[in-house]
Amino acid sequence: MAEHLVIRVPKTPRSSFNPHRALSKNVLLQNQVMHFAHVEQKLPPEERTGIDVASIQTEGQAAEYIRRITQKLHMPAKS
Repeated sequence: MAEHLVIRVPKTPRSSFNPHRALSKNVLLQNQVMHFAHVEQKLPPEERTGIDVASIQTEGQAAEYIRRITQKLHMPAKS
């Protein structure tokens, strides 16, 4: 029987996320915000957040915006 390879993933340090840290210091998160903004534009107008992504300045604001869009994407389809 094949042997299973176990890959250990270290815990993410608490310092990885700082809700007050400037978004300008996190290019990955900036790109995720832009990606979610693009996805949001494909939602029906009544489902959009109305958030101007240019106003997102901190990691915490970015996380909240991404959470809101993700929540909308996981909502059951209306019949």
